[in-house]
Amino acid sequence: MIEAVLFDIDGTLLDHESASEGSLRALIELERDDLDERAHADLLTEWRRLEALHYDTYLSGEIDLGEQRRRRAAGILAWLDLEERDHDGLDAWWQRFLDGYRERWRAYEDAEPAMAAIEAAGLTLGVITNADGPIQRRKLEALGFLDRLPAFVASSEVGSAKPAPEIFGAACDLVGLDPEGVAYVGDRLDTDARGARDAGLLGIWVDRAGEAAKLAERGEEAGVPVIASLSELEQALGG
Repeated sequence: MIEAVLFDIDGTLLDHESASEGSLRALIELERDDLDERAHADLLTEWRRLEALHYDTYLSGEIDLGEQRRRRAAGILAWLDLEERDHDGLDAWWQRFLDGYRERWRAYEDAEPAMAAIEAAGLTLGVITNADGPIQRRKLEALGFLDRLPAFVASSEVGSAKPAPEIFGAACDLVGLDPEGVAYVGDRLDTDARGARDAGLLGIWVDRAGEAAKLAERGEEAGVPVIASLSELEQALGG
């Protein structure tokens, strides 16, 4: 029986991509007013690539958070053929991006009702996040979710990151439950859902982008419960 439900934050509770891409576009338009919609689409593709590349390097411990940010800023500025910035210039650029990103923090519409249903069932709620703990707490506070997700585990604070089993184990220890009594809900198949499953939890994939259909076309299976939105979470947990 599931007694606790833990969530990823970015892409699961918070619409990270809309906030990030909206802030990036507003910032870039101040420096390049000649980009058409195709160029903006290519820009976002490169931005996502840089995020995945340098954030994984940060999670591995090879660089710190500030260097991760500077590398992403330098990469996107170079892709746009804009002038190079020094250390302070990259930090200033990132701060402008971060200000716009924070202004755009919004929860998905399905997040609050899903949490309310779990609360009504008397289950423990919490978070496992591959990010800096203080930053992620600020996000939850801005969404009005911080007090509703008391079990909080961040990779920056426990020394391991998803999909490593250690971070899921730390969360189970925090809520005082064996892994089979805990469900973990996230938007990344390997990092979140399969990682949780392999650690003994019930891993649930929130497939907002419809990627499961592409897996099926290739004859592959997710290997975990798949939901299109958090409105289906209660059913995935067995009602």
